[in-house]
Amino acid sequence: MCTDHFERVFVTSDLRAIAVGRLVPVKRFDFLIQAWNNIPIHISIVGDGPERLRLETLVANLGLQDRVSFLGERSDVQDLFTDHQLLVATSESEGFGYVFLEALQEKLVVISTATGIAADLIPHDYLIDPLSVERVSLKVEKTLREFERAKQDFESVWARARDLTVKKMVTETLTTYQDTLSLKSKFEKT
Repeated sequence: MCTDHFERVFVTSDLRAIAVGRLVPVKRFDFLIQAWNNIPIHISIVGDGPERLRLETLVANLGLQDRVSFLGERSDVQDLFTDHQLLVATSESEGFGYVFLEALQEKLVVISTATGIAADLIPHDYLIDPLSVERVSLKVEKTLREFERAKQDFESVWARARDLTVKKMVTETLTTYQDTLSLKSKFEKT
């Protein structure tokens, strides 16, 4: 058993994880932190909110200060993604989820609850459903053990995410409107 743990640490020690979001109860950062008790790599938590002190206390109580750090609210999240390989999202509820798109566009592997756009974009093997501390821990551990496979699983997702940029979506919407208006004027002339 000790050898297995050593191999896991050795194989994954160069990987870094990140979690991004407002520090509020619905984001379930408490589950993420508790799950990290079994995870041998560092995670950066980006965001701020009313839960921060409670979450920092949880990290201290679990003795995870060397593996979990709080970066606060940041405007350079996309830049931070370049220093990380894995995004973990444990939110019980999510809107569209631009964070997912930005992470995927930077070629991060994403483990997430099945909420928002993640439910449609992320391969099923990387979705946490239903959400629990144990499931978060198991998903992350499995992904770290098979990280090369995870990158292969995400190749098509990364390509799709590149097609979902805001600029491209706006351009396609404008083109659709222009085509519709053009057709309308043709029908009105006949």
